[in-house]
Amino acid sequence: MNCNQFPPLRREKKLIVLLPPSILSVEDSLIDKTNKVGLISRILSIFRVDDVVLYNDRETRRFDEKFLHLLLYYQVIPPHLKKKVFKKSKILKYTGILPPLRLVNHDPPKECKEGEILDGYVEKCDEKKCIVYLGKIGRGILDKKNLSNNKIITVKIKSFNNDKILLENSSWDNFYTGYRILKIKDFKEEIKRLENESYLIIGTSKMGYCINNKEIQEKLKKRITESKGIGIIFGGPHAELYDEKDEFDFIINTVVNQGTLTVRSEEALAATLSLFNYLFP
Repeated sequence: MNCNQFPPLRREKKLIVLLPPSILSVEDSLIDKTNKVGLISRILSIFRVDDVVLYNDRETRRFDEKFLHLLLYYQVIPPHLKKKVFKKSKILKYTGILPPLRLVNHDPPKECKEGEILDGYVEKCDEKKCIVYLGKIGRGILDKKNLSNNKIITVKIKSFNNDKILLENSSWDNFYTGYRILKIKDFKEEIKRLENESYLIIGTSKMGYCINNKEIQEKLKKRITESKGIGIIFGGPHAELYDEKDEFDFIINTVVNQGTLTVRSEEALAATLSLFNYLFP
């Protein structure tokens, strides 16, 4: 049985990860913060996370909040459109070291071919048409469909003749094209919202139930089957989510018998999502 399909489909049930920007507080330099966000964005994408929700904890700094949101967004934008979306700034100084995500919409065609689907950037529109930037293959023309300038859209190459590219609206259907980034003001209100929408709420802590416990695995699988999706909450580098245990359906230790005194946020993220990818494919 082949368990590796590319491009992959989105999950049948939504997977939401809640992270505090304080996960960057242990990194002193801009280059180290950039490197960490690059790793986090890869992990989120590898395991097909639908939404990453940023919540402020007591250790969150304003700069880290802005930085994490901006770079997670930077990463999920197709490479051929980044220069259109982002202006040069000091905060993006080290984005050249970020690892590419290689999502299905991040690899546009190198040549113009009819039927190809790709993301484009709406540069300008008049009453009849829009000019859409497509990267190295040039610009295409799309019949106006109530579009706004400076917007990323998905298009299909309808025809190509005499260097004139005609486009039509398209979509990636149910293929996974990356995570969505959300910011919230009230952590507890977000947990209540997820509960009201029948999400299974899972906290992560070394004080939680061990994930290798068969009884816990069976309970998780049953609850996942009954739920609309999963919300997995990670704390900051010095936070202990076990203190918030009444807010969650489960508190799980996903790094059983850890060989190091501490587990970094990005390491816990990778370990947890890997295990839930098995329980919740």
